[in-house]
Amino acid sequence: MTLLHTDEPAPAPARTRSAIVTGGAGGIGSAISRRLAGAGYGVVVADVDAEAAGRTAKDLPEVDGAEHRGFGGDLTSSAVNRELAAFAADGGALDVIVNGVGISPKRNGRKIPFHELSDEEWNRVLAVNVSAPFFLVREAYRYMPTDGSASIVNLLSITAKLGAGGPEQADFPPYLPSTIAYAASKAALQNLTASLSRELAPQRIRVNGVAPGFVQTPMMGDVPADDRLLSQVPMKRFARPEEIADAVAFLLSDQAGYINGTSLDVNGGWLTC
Repeated sequence: MTLLHTDEPAPAPARTRSAIVTGGAGGIGSAISRRLAGAGYGVVVADVDAEAAGRTAKDLPEVDGAEHRGFGGDLTSSAVNRELAAFAADGGALDVIVNGVGISPKRNGRKIPFHELSDEEWNRVLAVNVSAPFFLVREAYRYMPTDGSASIVNLLSITAKLGAGGPEQADFPPYLPSTIAYAASKAALQNLTASLSRELAPQRIRVNGVAPGFVQTPMMGDVPADDRLLSQVPMKRFARPEEIADAVAFLLSDQAGYINGTSLDVNGGWLTC
């Protein structure tokens, strides 16, 4: 048997792809982090709770040697987002951003009427749900590859299209426990998603959104899943966080390579086309 020899160097090992998931220690965020880790991404779990971010990152599955790290900080600060972007890129490229950070204040699981919202509550919701995602994209896009492989997904909401509904005891739908501040913030984030998809198109960075309806998470944990709420959903149940993570993973994948600037509704048939 003749052995053939070559002086050509062995191909370099494939680079581990990197991802940031903000709100990554929360109910949906942790499910997204697990989904991306399972797909081979090195995930930076970013959360205002640094200890929770570290625990979540530590518990993620290791695939092909991917390194997972926690990052704690107030993402309503542009300086913190600048630090996060550099930390995640770590001298290399940043492939994926998932803006899952979000808050929806309630009182004992009940809707706060618009006229009872304080200035502080209003401003905080807009800062967390709109400003934080914008700041991160503004600081991080420069680290993202321009070969068509980079992608951003923002977590939207059914309220971006429906609004927040009427007073808690209204006799007309939609019946939603969310405040008007939350609905307004998600509508703004949906518009931001569409606008960024156009601004980043020349860099071949895709930007899309996933808009859940009711999801069984700690955010909804103290909201009773009563008949009035579930009667609006043809599938008659809340979504599981993993089902939202699957939608996010699809939009980040090569199979969604020509999907840009869209909102993927994941609401059990509540809103149809």
